[in-house]
Amino acid sequence: MMELSAMVRRQIEADVRRGFPVEFQTEVERHDQLMRDLVGLMGEVGEFANLLKKVGLGLTTAGYVGPSFHNATPQLREELADVAIYIFRLSTVVGGNIEEDILEKMKYNDERYEYLER
Repeated sequence: MMELSAMVRRQIEADVRRGFPVEFQTEVERHDQLMRDLVGLMGEVGEFANLLKKVGLGLTTAGYVGPSFHNATPQLREELADVAIYIFRLSTVVGGNIEEDILEKMKYNDERYEYLER
């Protein structure tokens, strides 16, 4: 299986080849790209939420014909993959290393929430 850092590199290299920049001449350009990518991220989260809503309505509302959780699962997973790709981009555009940043945050959370462990 490919490591997260390799996936990020692969995606960013593909983005650059396709004309989606990650390096900018000005902070205005960087901000504009971050805003576009943020809108894209929110769209993908919205698609995930909308599908999950339809699954829930099918489970709880008599007469509503919606997708089963089983049938919706592949599309739910695809939407989450789209979310991850946008997060890779956002992290790269702000100069982050998402793999290191996640590990650092997990370490912080381990300390912060240690009192909850059983």
